[in-house]
Amino acid sequence: MRNLEILPSDQQGVYHTIQEGQTLYSVAQAYDINVDQLKRINGIYVPSKLQVGTRLWIPGARRVLEVNSKKNKQVAGKKKGQVKKGSKTKSARGKTVKAVKGFFIWPVKGQLTSKFGNRKGRHHDGIDVGARKGTPIVAAAAGKVMFSGWGPTGYGLMVIIKHKNNLTTIYAHSSHIHVQKNQTVKQGQRIASVGNTGRSTGPHLHFEVRNDTHPQNPLNYLPKQ
Repeated sequence: MRNLEILPSDQQGVYHTIQEGQTLYSVAQAYDINVDQLKRINGIYVPSKLQVGTRLWIPGARRVLEVNSKKNKQVAGKKKGQVKKGSKTKSARGKTVKAVKGFFIWPVKGQLTSKFGNRKGRHHDGIDVGARKGTPIVAAAAGKVMFSGWGPTGYGLMVIIKHKNNLTTIYAHSSHIHVQKNQTVKQGQRIASVGNTGRSTGPHLHFEVRNDTHPQNPLNYLPKQ
């Protein structure tokens, strides 16, 4: 029986960006890591939908490695034209959801302290909302809890919820978690409390929205404050 990963906040690792023809399995093989562990850490539930450009956290790795393309496995086994066509379909589906302002509710009451995008030369995959320690964090929409526990380096205590329309939300740096893996939650239900665990300079919620495994700007889904 496999348990959830408990990762120290200072664990070493790197981000590997998926290139055309690479699969979750080829990446796991190259970095000599268990593929199930790789799926859990990165919140990937359907490996066959892994898309070019997805960033995977590889715990314990010291540098980014060269990964062979597997042309005969999963998406990489399709012809180039087919891969591009599939990507367009997924992108179109993502834009449809992205256009729905207010698809989610704000998961916590607080001040927006950091936006999505480039931050000090690195990509910030979500938004940060500052709030007092212990402030309730609620589910942005109804869904199923896919992960509850210590996340990859820097995330601290976190919750991952899978929603309809291939959307996933991530809630990090919590001080306490109130839900368990595989639990079904309602929109607005308390799932955690604001904290300062992981790589954090003060109590806040780091909130991410992903379409399949691709980070999206949460502000495109949230109502205006």
